Amino acid sequence: MDPRVHRSRAMLRDALLGLIRERGFDTISVQDISERAQLNRSTFYLHYRDKDELLTQIMRDMLLELSRRSHQLGDSPDRLHRTLLEWFQHAVEHPELYHLMLGRSGMRAFSVQLRNILEQLMNLDLERANSPLLIEGVPVPVLNRFLTSAYMGVLEWWLDRRSLHSPEDMARWLGALTSMMGSHPPATSPQSPRGK
Repeated sequence: MDPRVHRSRAMLRDALLGLIRERGFDTISVQDISERAQLNRSTFYLHYRDKDELLTQIMRDMLLELSRRSHQLGDSPDRLHRTLLEWFQHAVEHPELYHLMLGRSGMRAFSVQLRNILEQLMNLDLERANSPLLIEGVPVPVLNRFLTSAYMGVLEWWLDRRSLHSPEDMARWLGALTSMMGSHPPATSPQSPRGK
């Protein structure tokens, strides 16, 4: 990419993120972003159609960064803890974007992408034959969706409370809750009385 293009896009990205922190996304105009970036509106439109396209690109870049970080963790025994820790640290770095992804109906596509990244990461742990996370009789895709949905629900709760606990604590507690699942036999439904 031409260095000038890269620089202009970085300035627009930083301007939008700064304005989101101050005012929220909905009240921001292209003019606001251009002025904050000290660029002309015509320069903005050379790169993006509107502020939604700029936000979309920022979120795509963020998810790619999360995916790259997570895959660098390799196949170590503490991979789950390190994955969760990376995820919560990433959310600390980008709280405004996570709020938009998880709390705004227009951003649902990004929350789905985020969940897909988490499911891919969880699969690496769940597909091991001796994984302590496996529960007899529960298909891996069902267990994976259950865990990632729970993680995202906890993340949303944590963000709503302005990161009340540290990423280290959150990763440790979610890891403990996850490991507890594998130490208990699955609940079975009671047998229906005959004739009913």
